[in-house]
Amino acid sequence: MDDLFVNLIRLRLLLFFMLLASLSGFAQNATIRIAVDSSKNIEISADSLINTAIKILYAYPDSARSIIFQAITADSINEKSNHSKNFNLLGTTYNIQNNHGQALNYYHKALINAQQNNDTLRLGAIYNNIGVVYFSIGNYKDAMDYYLKALERYKLSGSKKEAASVYNNIGLLFNELENSEKASINFQYALENYKLVGDSIGISAALNNKGLMFAKKMNTDSAHHYFDKAIEISKRNNNIYGLCDSYIEKAGFYLHMDNTADAKKYYNLSRILSQSIIQPYQEATSMLGLAKVMLKEGDINTALDEASAALEIGKQLNNQVLQYECHKVLSQIYEENGSLDKSLQHFRQYVTMKDELLNQTVLHQIYNLEINTLSQANALQQLQIESQVLSISKKNNLLLFIGVSFLMAIIGIYLLYLNYRHIQQVKLQQAIIDLSEKKSRDAVAAEIQERQRIGRELHDGLGQILSVARLNLSVLHQKKKLTDSRKEELFDTTFKSIDQAFNELRNISHNLAPALLSEKGLVEALKNLSDLVNKTNHLHMQVEAFGFATDLDSLSEHTLYRAIQELLNNVIKHAKASLFTVQLIKSEKEVTLMVEDNGRGFNINEAGTGNGGGISNIKSRVENLNGSMHVDSLVDRGTIVSIVIPLKYNNVTRKDH
Repeated sequence: MDDLFVNLIRLRLLLFFMLLASLSGFAQNATIRIAVDSSKNIEISADSLINTAIKILYAYPDSARSIIFQAITADSINEKSNHSKNFNLLGTTYNIQNNHGQALNYYHKALINAQQNNDTLRLGAIYNNIGVVYFSIGNYKDAMDYYLKALERYKLSGSKKEAASVYNNIGLLFNELENSEKASINFQYALENYKLVGDSIGISAALNNKGLMFAKKMNTDSAHHYFDKAIEISKRNNNIYGLCDSYIEKAGFYLHMDNTADAKKYYNLSRILSQSIIQPYQEATSMLGLAKVMLKEGDINTALDEASAALEIGKQLNNQVLQYECHKVLSQIYEENGSLDKSLQHFRQYVTMKDELLNQTVLHQIYNLEINTLSQANALQQLQIESQVLSISKKNNLLLFIGVSFLMAIIGIYLLYLNYRHIQQVKLQQAIIDLSEKKSRDAVAAEIQERQRIGRELHDGLGQILSVARLNLSVLHQKKKLTDSRKEELFDTTFKSIDQAFNELRNISHNLAPALLSEKGLVEALKNLSDLVNKTNHLHMQVEAFGFATDLDSLSEHTLYRAIQELLNNVIKHAKASLFTVQLIKSEKEVTLMVEDNGRGFNINEAGTGNGGGISNIKSRVENLNGSMHVDSLVDRGTIVSIVIPLKYNNVTRKDH
């Protein structure tokens, strides 16, 4: 292909992807007042200004630049500090006009702002645009460096669409270096990423690039295949801008193959479409292509008109590359026409403008050095931040370890406490079992002692009386010759013995379960017992009772009665007391017995043996009812016994018989 075809197509595609990268991430809601006329002001958001600038970016870059400056003012009024997007677009307006020095100037400002705000996505866009600038001036090494930086940022942010535009640019670079294998790989990466995000415009552009690659290799069938696929997708999605590009590329390929008829057809189609969407750059490119077609066909006048009109558009756009390409074509046209002076004039302008662009290389290198220094400083700062983060992470890990260790220690202590508590509960349960067994043994022992006492009373009392009666009856039976007086005496003695036996039996029965206790209750039974004791004139017994509107259950009554009997017997046998006091108090929850004597007292530790085990028997019976017993006694100072039994049985109301 000729230089015109290669340069213009390459530049247009690069600028297209640069614009795509420039549009990511705009701020919202910033406003500025701009004068519409002398009588009123209108508030316009900075976002709306940027959108307006983007729409006219290629058609009128100077006007777009003016609008972007207004958006920067709007951000400043609203105290916005992140101007990287606006500086990036300003650089793009200059890059469209091939003013690479100013483009790099604003890209540099955008880069500083994006790095200060750690804007990863914006950094990717700026690096990509700087790469486009270096590619445009033939500095392929630096272009590749910035493309790779942009790709790294986009991968970090997960931006597949933006990454695809960088793959496209890398593919164009390898295509320029005639490395079709790597160019094809990167175009394929771009195509796959565009398909993932469903970007039909990007898909069409990637297909166009593959068509350019095959066109460069003069692979006609493949080139037309990819161009036609791109055209089909652009038509289906009404992508007029992409359709114009595809028509221009297809026309340029036909022109390179000297097929002027088809070249003219597609240049005209592109020209009409670019006019419909007001894209003067594409229109000028189509017109310049038509001028080349007419020059080959020998239509010098038409070629001159088309090239001159394209030059005017280039001047309006202030696009230096477009202008010097137009001067080159005009020089060829005037040479063909025989106007050598004009041909030389246009050729000199072509060389001068091209040299001006080449002379900017030193300035570009200075900017590149400054940008690289800034990037290195940012990398160092990032390294310091990562070091601080690592240090904080270590401290956090140490705190976490200490916290976990403390928690484990707490858990261990808690488990030890649970184990200790379990051991204590086991000991308590064992103590309860032992106590229950002791109570059972004491109850059995008390029952055995009670039976032994009853046996002794029956044997010693009732048994002796009955033995005397039997002896008298035996004498009467064996000695039949006794005198009547003797017989009468023996009968009287026998009857008296029988009466004594009945009395003794009644006393034993009364001691076991007095009828009065069952009939009248505990208080009446105690009063009766008191009357019997007081008749002896040896011991005075007093009984006081409080709260006995209803009587106790029979088990509690018998337990208390037997306890009082046992204590009374101990006083009679051992205490040598003159006063025996019984006090009973009944509340809603318990009944309290207080027994006191003024006897000689005893040693409590010897009560279980020295007193026949009576105290132990009483305590055993009381504890079987979940009650408690307390003995307070000192030698020569009397004895006080207190018993408390909880009332967990139903009270019984008695009826007099």
